[in-house]
Amino acid sequence: MSIYLDHNAGAPLRAEAAAAISRLLQDAGGNPSSVHRAGQRSRRMLEVARAQVAAIIRAETRQVVFTSGGTESNNLAIFGAITAASRRRKIISSTIEHSSILAPLVELERRGFEIVRVAPDSDGRIDPARVIAALDSETALVTLGLANSEVGTIQNLAPLASACRESGALFHVDAAQAVGRIPVDVNALACDLMTLSGHKLGAPAGIGALYIRDYAKFAPTIFGGPHENGMRAGTPNLLGAVAFGAAAEAAMNVMSAESDRISSLASSLLARLRAAISGLRLNGPLVGRLPNTINLTFPGVFGESMLIALDLEGVEVSMGSACAAGAVELSHVLRAMGRSVADARSSLRISLGWSNTV
Repeated sequence: MSIYLDHNAGAPLRAEAAAAISRLLQDAGGNPSSVHRAGQRSRRMLEVARAQVAAIIRAETRQVVFTSGGTESNNLAIFGAITAASRRRKIISSTIEHSSILAPLVELERRGFEIVRVAPDSDGRIDPARVIAALDSETALVTLGLANSEVGTIQNLAPLASACRESGALFHVDAAQAVGRIPVDVNALACDLMTLSGHKLGAPAGIGALYIRDYAKFAPTIFGGPHENGMRAGTPNLLGAVAFGAAAEAAMNVMSAESDRISSLASSLLARLRAAISGLRLNGPLVGRLPNTINLTFPGVFGESMLIALDLEGVEVSMGSACAAGAVELSHVLRAMGRSVADARSSLRISLGWSNTV
């Protein structure tokens, strides 16, 4: 029997998402842009899914643009913002972001943009005051994650929106790990852009979304048609969108109870591990962390050795972000938090979710 503890990399398919896929496959479907009955039937299904995804972040349906996943959403947010703000050449982010933010920023730096990367404290928290202090009339974009994918730290981003607006910069929040696990409200955050990922919620991989605030100064980066309100050309992934919508609705309906249940499971697991293993260290704060995420340093043991040994026993965990898992490399998040090379190499991420039980 396998025990899957890697929900931050991707959650197993929810029953509701599988049922939605099955219904669509039976319907056969048409192109949502077509005017005939099959096309219009598909269009209605697409818009229902869009409304379901919008609801989980309290957005308006028209503000949600479907993408191929969190990576595309982050890239679209970054490049769409700088394209619209052609004269501004500065972007503010942090050193602990997902690679789908870090890599585009490296590319923009190569093109001559000024990139300000704010470092976190030892628990992975970004000080909003340091971000605000870096804002000026040259800033095109502030792009930050709401919850860190590796250690689960939840950031205090609420103070940033008004400062960004005053400086004329767009404010992008990568909420891929947060949505469905904690309440997320685009109106409370007052952000201009927000990234969502379907497979973190229990939809299949290959579907995501970008929230775009009304009247945000933003430009598309893919051209070829008027799809997705002109923000992302190409026939939409109807199968993925319908599954994403079903997964989002399911996650929203059980979020409060599920969060408490998973938090209890994680707390119990952490207590038992601490009791059994001397010197075990939690990376990230005890409070103010995603309820499902436990990142631990096991002193004196290589993380990759533990990962392989656990996998042989049917326990599936990771060493960090799934995008970096194909190669053995140290966690840039842990290093940015001040962990030593040895500690970073001896750490594992355990992330629980809807499929886990006592």
